[in-house]
Amino acid sequence: MARQNTGGRGRAIAFMGIALFMASGAAYGLYALVQDYETQLAEARQREQNVPVVIAARNLAQGGTLGEEDLTVFEVPPHFVPATTFSRPEDVYGRVPKERVLKHEYLREERLAQAEEGTGLNAIIPRGMRALPVNITNGSAVSGFVMPGNYVDVLVSVNNGVVTNEKQTLTLLQAVQVLAVDNMVGQGEALNTGKQAPSVTLALTPEDALKMTHSVREAAVTLTLRNDIDVTEVETNGASPKDLIGKDSMRKKVRRGSGTSSSTATTTTTLKIIRGQRVEEKDPTAYGSRGRRRR
Repeated sequence: MARQNTGGRGRAIAFMGIALFMASGAAYGLYALVQDYETQLAEARQREQNVPVVIAARNLAQGGTLGEEDLTVFEVPPHFVPATTFSRPEDVYGRVPKERVLKHEYLREERLAQAEEGTGLNAIIPRGMRALPVNITNGSAVSGFVMPGNYVDVLVSVNNGVVTNEKQTLTLLQAVQVLAVDNMVGQGEALNTGKQAPSVTLALTPEDALKMTHSVREAAVTLTLRNDIDVTEVETNGASPKDLIGKDSMRKKVRRGSGTSSSTATTTTTLKIIRGQRVEEKDPTAYGSRGRRRR
């Protein structure tokens, strides 16, 4: 009996040892797994550390010189930051936006004029283009709704040069960028405080600048406002009075105003000859210029 008790106690001790060994192994494996997860989480947190980026503190108009009140720094995850942004406001001070920048938008290199291009209007003129101020009435500039950075079409109304000398309206230029309106290049950036006449400064090629200058001198110029993202050119045929009132009406108008011209009207007048009580109707073309009957 003593031997049986000794053998059973030994087996129990062996089982307990094996169980303790397996539990220790499982605990170590769980500990290693937790440590591995913590290491991965730490690396992930380190990779996703936010980085500083310069953004607009308010809406910025083109042509204005950037200062401290225009910029702020915000920290964002690196995968949300484009490659052409800035991390320090000092790198942007004194630069000029080439286009409108909305509040909280990134300040990006491609949206700013080069530092060596200067400040004000000359900094935002595209290379190869010319800035041409055009004096027009407010009614010809979409009732004053044209703003710097918009795109407009230029319409001219001129005489067609034929005998009728009627007015014709044509589209001279399409999708022309507006650089400045009156004496303002942007929000609060005055170009010339002494200027009185309303004007719109357009960015034109040298050839288009010549056409525009001649049109302002010889014709009535009107601007039509376009959507800022709609810069496609559309084929137009112009408009004349006959397009407004119809070709038939114009033809009748020409006949009425042509008088006795044989090229535009035919006469139906008859010659009446009264001899006593008898009245005769004759064709006047049968008589000469002196009233004698042709033979």
